[in-house]
Amino acid sequence: MEAEIESGDTLTSTEAPRSVRLKAFVRLGRPRFLLQSAAALGLGMLAADHDGHPLSLGWYAVGIALAWTSHLMVHYCNEYFDLPADRANSSHTQWTGGSRVLVEGLVKPETSLSSAFVLVFAAFFIISAVPDVVVREFVVLLLALAWFYTAPPFRLNYHGLGELTSGICLYGLVPILSYYFYAGSVSGLLLSIVIPILCVQVLRQFIMNLSDIEGDRKTNKRTAAVVLGPNMIVRLYTGGQVLCYLALAVLGIVGALPLPVTVAMLLTAALPAWVGWKLLTGGMEKPSVANRITFLASIQLPSMVCAAMTGLVIHTLLDQDQPAWNNGLTVYAITMAIYLIWVFGLIVGVRPATGATQDEQAS
Repeated sequence: MEAEIESGDTLTSTEAPRSVRLKAFVRLGRPRFLLQSAAALGLGMLAADHDGHPLSLGWYAVGIALAWTSHLMVHYCNEYFDLPADRANSSHTQWTGGSRVLVEGLVKPETSLSSAFVLVFAAFFIISAVPDVVVREFVVLLLALAWFYTAPPFRLNYHGLGELTSGICLYGLVPILSYYFYAGSVSGLLLSIVIPILCVQVLRQFIMNLSDIEGDRKTNKRTAAVVLGPNMIVRLYTGGQVLCYLALAVLGIVGALPLPVTVAMLLTAALPAWVGWKLLTGGMEKPSVANRITFLASIQLPSMVCAAMTGLVIHTLLDQDQPAWNNGLTVYAITMAIYLIWVFGLIVGVRPATGATQDEQAS
């Protein structure tokens, strides 16, 4: 059955066996990409711990539940509203162009939208338990931005605003709000880490949308790649990555970032260096190379976050006044465990050709 599906045959949701439909429904939600929100949440919490604000593992569990519920909501919502563009996209990779579940007819589109509504209501239920009014209000804003990323009437990713929205929501608001929950403010250290990562997420989204440009053009989905064109997107990506890593180096030199954090984050520059080189040499025109480009572009963000967290842990442990183990280290250990499992699973699952159905763009 799976071999037939991967070869291009399409089954309707009523024809497929129940086990296939269940697996397809889970794949539709793309749970393997939940590391992204877990890492962003953990970064803010660990930065708060680094700055002397004790953490609660109970509230960490609440934060994970809220982050993952919201993240799944985005996936199911996007799959429904992006269906015309996904159907028109014949050059998708494992990381772009949707999960292909709705395109293959394994799950009804209405099921995807209904699941998104259930998840958004679940997210609001969890939000009601958060005692901080400011955090609650900003989480509601985050949910609204995430929902209207593809949903009407705003459809932000259809009007050249999706890339910025993705960066602000996932790698901006999530770590900032998780820090603010414990500290009641936002530190310069956190912003020095978050802003370069947020910018890199915007650049990454440029490349993901570049891969989907064929289907997006056919359906009048005006992403930045469609508006600016492939050549400009490649130049923006390569030049922007250089500026982001130069900014990290400068922040380390002036003392805004601790040395361990600076060094750890700079080590991830190898990923965009390879991606940039392949982009400049026409890699997106070759399906197997395009798959690797979007793969490494996707892996860069959580790698940067986990590198920053590692640097914070090292800097904290060098302070003799800090305990040998606390809740901050627990959050770090959990995040790193998820990250390593995630990376291993992605590397094992990479296939050289486009048209794969297991993975897609992480939001």
